[in-house]
Amino acid sequence: MVKDAEEYAGATHTQDLLAHAYRTYYFGAMLAAYYELKYDRESHFAAALLHDIGLTESRIAPLKQCCFAVSGGRQARDFLLDKHHPPAQAQVVGDAISAHLNLHVSAREYGEIASLVAKGAVCDLFGFEKRKLPESFKSELLRAYPAGDIRAALQSDKELKPGSRLDIGRKLFGGLPERIWIHDIE
Repeated sequence: MVKDAEEYAGATHTQDLLAHAYRTYYFGAMLAAYYELKYDRESHFAAALLHDIGLTESRIAPLKQCCFAVSGGRQARDFLLDKHHPPAQAQVVGDAISAHLNLHVSAREYGEIASLVAKGAVCDLFGFEKRKLPESFKSELLRAYPAGDIRAALQSDKELKPGSRLDIGRKLFGGLPERIWIHDIE
């Protein structure tokens, strides 16, 4: 599953989006260690790497038709099923991707994988829970997977589905902040 997810993400993601996906995985994994969570690392990796597949040119639904996280979850699940991965594991990955935009993704309600993908992504973009992680880890991660122009990688000029989580977020907050915290790490 790890190899399949990595090859698929490498073929579909821009370099900046792929770097965000890797940082999402590593931030989630470090937070899992901090909280001493037990989870399926293979499913976590696949979900983290593919969590923004719905924003890529390979997306299965136009952004104005469906929330990119929901369509991306379906796309990732179907991809993993086509590669003959266990249906239950593929569903966990798809559900984690679908849930990652929710404001709160508790492990109790959504499962560990969904919680870790959401935590990893918001840690990468907004710095939530970053104080729980060693400074040296954050610096090394950014050297390995530079932020680049992450705002451009995540923001689409395409029309969004009215009422989708991303549409509401853009209206409420005006999109991503001008400067994402990770740019301040040396």
